[in-house]
Amino acid sequence: MDMDGDWSLPRPNTLFKVNRRPTGSSLSKTSSIASTFSSLAAPVVAEAVQRAKELSTQSDAEGFHQLRVAFRKLRALYWAYSPYLGEESTAQATEEFKRLAAVAGGTRDWDIAGDLLRAAQASGASIELLVTAAREKRAQAVEHSQTMIKSDDVEAFLNDVLFRAQTTLLSRCDGLTIRAFAEKRVRLAQRTLQRRSRRAARSEDTHEEHLHDVRKAGKKLRYLLEFFQPVIKGGRGRTIRQLTSVQDKLGQFNDIAASAALIRGASFSEVPAEVVQESLQWLEEQKYQRMRAASRRVRALSE
Repeated sequence: MDMDGDWSLPRPNTLFKVNRRPTGSSLSKTSSIASTFSSLAAPVVAEAVQRAKELSTQSDAEGFHQLRVAFRKLRALYWAYSPYLGEESTAQATEEFKRLAAVAGGTRDWDIAGDLLRAAQASGASIELLVTAAREKRAQAVEHSQTMIKSDDVEAFLNDVLFRAQTTLLSRCDGLTIRAFAEKRVRLAQRTLQRRSRRAARSEDTHEEHLHDVRKAGKKLRYLLEFFQPVIKGGRGRTIRQLTSVQDKLGQFNDIAASAALIRGASFSEVPAEVVQESLQWLEEQKYQRMRAASRRVRALSE
């Protein structure tokens, strides 16, 4: 798969200005919408570029995970500013952020699956062959991620797409201040989370897709609150902490569900089918335990 196939990567004559100040450090309620986008995006871009450079020679799972997080944050930021960026530009950029996040996350996904399989092995499951095979899949994922994520291409893409966004915002909303806009976008994200939480809480039988929807909505809201905390009323620190707690439970459930899907969809030529089935059975048992814990947190959130 060619990164250039989904997005042209010319280097713009004027690069998006990257600074390394903490996110939100220069925000105030009188900042313009356009300048705020630049201030918020720049540290995330710097993080993504630095992680991509490091991972060209390293295979640290946390590094791949943090690169994935950076692309997820950029997706949330683009959603926030989409009323002025336009639907088409937002869709193009966020789809590429999503694709790059998925590529970056492959190594981390196999690390999680490997950890879970070792836990199954420790509990008595006889799946040594699958544990070994998972390590090999992890090594393949590292090679794939490093091949697909070239730091120069990532930097060129981010410079280009964010420079375009900055130019668009300067032409459309440079004189508009950020506070009311930020609060409106946060409220919309919060209503989406509440709606999805209530839908999940109303279900007599917990559905995986409902919990996944809550997790995605909660993640978006948390990122927006972290971005806009300096300019919105009340700061929302307590809400961020509550969301983080809920996300932890949802994340534990998602790790199990994603690992089961990963193993189910992979090909293990050297592993007997019954060994794979034994691991999947163990994962299913663990999944329902974590699903119940996550559901309790979601019901509390919906109230």
